[in-house]
Amino acid sequence: MVDFRKKELERYRKMLLGRREEIVAKSKNTVNGGALSGGTLGDEADQASHATEAALAWRLLDKDRKLLKEIDHALKKFEIGEYGYCEGTGKPINKKRLLIRPWTRYSIEHKMEIEKEKKQRRIGEGTKINQLF
Repeated sequence: MVDFRKKELERYRKMLLGRREEIVAKSKNTVNGGALSGGTLGDEADQASHATEAALAWRLLDKDRKLLKEIDHALKKFEIGEYGYCEGTGKPINKKRLLIRPWTRYSIEHKMEIEKEKKQRRIGEGTKINQLF
């Protein structure tokens, strides 16, 4: 495990569990509050407004679902003793990064490398498309 004291590890775990609780509660509130229904009452403007609100609520729920998946992944890493290690390099993740984003999978250096590669692929794909025209 990364050079963490038990107290530090527990702090990260509590942060993850707390964030998880917040997301679940917010999601339940969104679902139970009726924000997902498009609304069938009112004039066309009201219906359009309800549809827009429902679409936004669905997008936010999806974003929260993805974050819950990352949080659960991080919590499983505690169980197997791998919390705090970069999944790309195997090296410890900076503690400051974990404080900001305790569910992170990668060190900042590796994440920057991933983003650089994505950008290069997009540029390469754009060049291929331009060559077609």
